[in-house]
Amino acid sequence: MKKLIAIVLLSIHLFNLGGYAVLYQYFIYKSDKLMNEQISRNMFNVHDLVEVKVPVNMPQITSWTSYQRISGQIQFRQGCYNYVKLKLTRDTMYVMCIPNYEKTRLVSANIIYAKNIEDLPISKKDNTFGKKINLSEYSHFVILFDFTSRPTDITTTKSTTVLKHTSLYAGTPFQPPELLA
Repeated sequence: MKKLIAIVLLSIHLFNLGGYAVLYQYFIYKSDKLMNEQISRNMFNVHDLVEVKVPVNMPQITSWTSYQRISGQIQFRQGCYNYVKLKLTRDTMYVMCIPNYEKTRLVSANIIYAKNIEDLPISKKDNTFGKKINLSEYSHFVILFDFTSRPTDITTTKSTTVLKHTSLYAGTPFQPPELLA
Protein backbone atom coordinates (compact mmCIF):
# COMPACT_ATOMS: atom_id res chain seq x y z
CA MET A 1 0.00 0.00 0.00
CA LYS A 2 2.89 2.36 0.80
CA LYS A 3 4.51 1.62 -2.55
CA LEU A 4 1.29 2.46 -4.40
CA ILE A 5 0.93 5.78 -2.57
CA ALA A 6 4.60 6.59 -3.24
CA ILE A 7 4.22 5.80 -6.95
CA VAL A 8 1.08 7.96 -7.24
CA LEU A 9 2.71 10.90 -5.44
CA LEU A 10 5.88 10.56 -7.51
CA SER A 11 3.91 10.47 -10.77
CA ILE A 12 1.95 13.59 -9.72
CA HIS A 13 5.21 15.34 -8.87
CA LEU A 14 6.82 14.37 -12.20
CA PHE A 15 3.74 15.53 -14.11
CA ASN A 16 3.96 18.89 -12.34
CA LEU A 17 7.64 19.17 -13.28
CA GLY A 18 7.38 18.52 -17.01
CA GLY A 19 4.28 16.58 -17.89
CA TYR A 20 2.21 19.63 -18.74
CA ALA A 21 4.76 20.86 -21.26
CA VAL A 22 4.99 17.41 -22.87
CA LEU A 23 1.21 17.11 -23.00
CA TYR A 24 0.92 20.61 -24.47
CA GLN A 25 3.49 19.83 -27.18
CA TYR A 26 1.66 16.57 -27.96
CA PHE A 27 -1.64 18.42 -28.49
CA ILE A 28 0.10 20.98 -30.72
CA TYR A 29 1.64 18.13 -32.73
CA LYS A 30 -1.73 16.39 -33.14
CA SER A 31 -3.35 19.65 -34.23
CA ASP A 32 -0.63 20.29 -36.82
CA LYS A 33 -0.81 16.72 -38.09
CA LEU A 34 -4.60 16.87 -38.52
CA MET A 35 -4.42 20.23 -40.29
CA ASN A 36 -1.66 19.04 -42.65
CA GLU A 37 -3.66 15.92 -43.53
CA GLN A 38 -6.71 18.03 -44.34
CA ILE A 39 -4.66 20.41 -46.48
CA SER A 40 -2.96 17.59 -48.39
CA ARG A 41 -6.41 16.11 -49.21
CA ASN A 42 -7.80 19.56 -50.16
CA MET A 43 -10.37 19.27 -47.38
CA PHE A 44 -10.55 22.96 -46.52
CA ASN A 45 -13.02 25.66 -47.36
CA VAL A 46 -11.71 27.93 -50.13
CA HIS A 47 -13.72 30.83 -48.67
CA ASP A 48 -11.68 30.59 -45.43
CA LEU A 49 -8.42 31.38 -47.26
CA VAL A 50 -6.75 34.64 -46.26
CA GLU A 51 -4.34 36.39 -48.61
CA VAL A 52 -1.30 37.93 -46.95
CA LYS A 53 0.91 40.35 -48.86
CA VAL A 54 4.54 40.55 -47.74
CA PRO A 55 6.72 43.28 -49.32
CA VAL A 56 9.98 41.92 -50.73
CA ASN A 57 12.67 43.26 -53.02
CA MET A 58 13.77 40.64 -55.55
CA PRO A 59 14.38 42.39 -58.90
CA GLN A 60 16.22 39.38 -60.36
CA ILE A 61 13.23 37.00 -60.44
CA THR A 62 10.45 36.80 -62.95
CA SER A 63 6.95 37.29 -61.59
CA TRP A 64 4.84 34.17 -61.23
CA THR A 65 1.56 34.16 -63.09
CA SER A 66 -0.28 31.78 -60.76
CA TYR A 67 -0.13 30.40 -57.24
CA GLN A 68 2.05 27.39 -56.47
CA ARG A 69 1.20 24.78 -53.83
CA ILE A 70 3.33 25.04 -50.74
CA SER A 71 2.88 24.01 -47.14
CA GLY A 72 4.02 25.57 -43.92
CA GLN A 73 2.97 27.44 -40.81
CA ILE A 74 2.96 31.07 -39.84
CA GLN A 75 1.69 33.07 -36.88
CA PHE A 76 0.24 36.60 -37.12
CA ARG A 77 -0.64 38.42 -33.91
CA GLN A 78 -2.80 35.97 -31.94
CA GLY A 79 -3.69 33.64 -34.82
CA CYS A 80 -1.95 30.57 -36.21
CA TYR A 81 -2.24 29.87 -39.93
CA ASN A 82 -1.16 27.19 -42.36
CA TYR A 83 -0.20 28.52 -45.76
CA VAL A 84 -1.22 26.51 -48.78
CA LYS A 85 -0.34 28.64 -51.83
CA LEU A 86 2.42 31.09 -52.73
CA LYS A 87 2.90 33.59 -55.55
CA LEU A 88 5.96 35.82 -56.04
CA THR A 89 6.39 39.08 -57.87
CA ARG A 90 9.40 41.37 -57.90
CA ASP A 91 8.11 43.49 -55.06
CA THR A 92 5.47 41.39 -53.23
CA MET A 93 5.05 37.85 -51.96
CA TYR A 94 1.42 36.67 -51.82
CA VAL A 95 0.67 33.88 -49.37
CA MET A 96 -2.74 32.18 -49.19
CA CYS A 97 -3.31 30.98 -45.61
CA ILE A 98 -6.01 29.01 -43.86
CA PRO A 99 -6.64 29.62 -40.13
CA ASN A 100 -5.71 26.83 -37.73
CA TYR A 101 -8.33 27.40 -35.04
CA GLU A 102 -7.32 24.48 -32.82
CA LYS A 103 -3.67 25.53 -32.62
CA THR A 104 -4.71 29.15 -32.04
CA ARG A 105 -6.85 28.03 -29.12
CA LEU A 106 -4.02 25.94 -27.64
CA VAL A 107 -1.42 28.70 -28.03
CA SER A 108 -3.67 31.37 -26.56
CA ALA A 109 -4.52 29.11 -23.61
CA ASN A 110 -0.82 28.74 -22.80
CA ILE A 111 -0.07 32.51 -22.64
CA ILE A 112 0.32 34.01 -19.18
CA TYR A 113 -1.18 37.47 -19.06
CA ALA A 114 1.19 39.58 -16.96
CA LYS A 115 -1.17 42.54 -16.70
CA ASN A 116 -3.37 40.57 -14.28
CA ILE A 117 -0.48 40.04 -11.85
CA GLU A 118 -0.42 42.68 -9.11
CA ASP A 119 3.09 42.31 -7.70
CA LEU A 120 5.23 42.70 -10.81
CA PRO A 121 8.96 43.14 -10.10
CA ILE A 122 9.18 46.26 -12.33
CA SER A 123 7.71 49.67 -11.73
CA LYS A 124 4.87 51.17 -13.75
CA LYS A 125 7.15 53.91 -15.15
CA ASP A 126 9.82 51.47 -16.33
CA ASN A 127 7.46 49.28 -18.33
CA THR A 128 9.62 47.58 -20.98
CA PHE A 129 7.00 45.14 -22.24
CA GLY A 130 5.91 47.41 -25.06
CA LYS A 131 9.35 48.73 -25.97
CA LYS A 132 10.21 48.38 -29.64
CA ILE A 133 13.75 47.55 -30.59
CA ASN A 134 15.24 49.06 -33.71
CA LEU A 135 17.46 46.35 -35.16
CA SER A 136 19.14 48.74 -37.58
CA GLU A 137 21.08 50.24 -34.66
CA TYR A 138 22.87 46.96 -34.09
CA SER A 139 25.36 45.62 -36.56
CA HIS A 140 28.06 43.04 -36.41
CA PHE A 141 30.78 42.11 -38.81
CA VAL A 142 31.12 38.60 -40.12
CA ILE A 143 34.64 37.54 -40.90
CA LEU A 144 35.18 34.38 -42.90
CA PHE A 145 38.42 32.51 -42.56
CA ASP A 146 39.37 29.84 -45.06
CA PHE A 147 41.90 27.35 -43.74
CA THR A 148 42.31 25.09 -46.73
CA SER A 149 45.76 23.94 -47.71
CA ARG A 150 46.88 23.57 -51.26
CA PRO A 151 48.22 20.18 -52.28
CA THR A 152 51.98 20.03 -52.76
CA ASP A 153 54.12 17.32 -54.28
CA ILE A 154 56.17 15.46 -51.74
CA THR A 155 59.18 13.59 -53.03
CA THR A 156 60.49 10.69 -51.04
CA THR A 157 63.89 9.13 -51.33
CA LYS A 158 64.92 5.79 -49.97
CA SER A 159 68.23 5.63 -48.24
CA THR A 160 69.64 2.67 -46.44
CA THR A 161 72.50 2.74 -44.00
CA VAL A 162 74.58 -0.37 -43.48
CA LEU A 163 76.89 -0.65 -40.46
CA LYS A 164 79.66 -3.24 -40.76
CA HIS A 165 81.52 -4.56 -37.73
CA THR A 166 84.81 -6.25 -38.36
CA SER A 167 84.92 -8.14 -35.11
CA LEU A 168 82.45 -9.26 -32.54
CA TYR A 169 84.41 -7.72 -29.68
CA ALA A 170 85.17 -4.08 -29.21
CA GLY A 171 88.77 -3.23 -28.54
CA THR A 172 89.94 -1.18 -25.56
CA PRO A 173 92.78 1.34 -25.61
CA PHE A 174 94.48 -0.08 -22.50
CA GLN A 175 95.01 -3.35 -20.65
CA PRO A 176 92.16 -4.35 -18.32
CA PRO A 177 93.00 -4.67 -14.63
CA GLU A 178 94.03 -8.00 -13.23
CA LEU A 179 91.75 -10.02 -11.07
CA LEU A 180 92.81 -10.05 -7.41
CA ALA A 181 92.32 -13.31 -5.67
